[in-house]
Amino acid sequence: MAGGVLLGTVEVQPADAPLQLPERFLPAFAGGGVLSAWLDGCLALWPLAAWSALADRIMTLPLSVADARSFNRLLFASAVEFDFNRGTVTVPAEQRAMAGLGERVLLVGAGDHAELWDPARWATQAGRLEDLDLPAAV
Repeated sequence: MAGGVLLGTVEVQPADAPLQLPERFLPAFAGGGVLSAWLDGCLALWPLAAWSALADRIMTLPLSVADARSFNRLLFASAVEFDFNRGTVTVPAEQRAMAGLGERVLLVGAGDHAELWDPARWATQAGRLEDLDLPAAV
């Protein structure tokens, strides 16, 4: 973690074992965090401050838009708070199944959060940066 940003990709223990974060990720989760379903078929680990900021933004989505209601409902229904016990947290079976996590699991730093990926799913995401259609703000 550099300057509060979660960086890098590392293989972690099998999905059915308690998740132990690498030493460099631990400071971001010192106060606990939230595990949730996330975009593109992965799970996200949110430090409490990042989760709070995301939750605030999601709760401002218009209730009159069906996809906004569904996103809100699915994200919050999948969320589980955690507090590390000696640096580990157990990923519930339902969340593991949701993300298709098997014997191998990748922990991917994604800036303000970390993501848990099945390596085969991750391989479909790994492309060339110049091939992405990014918003003008980037």
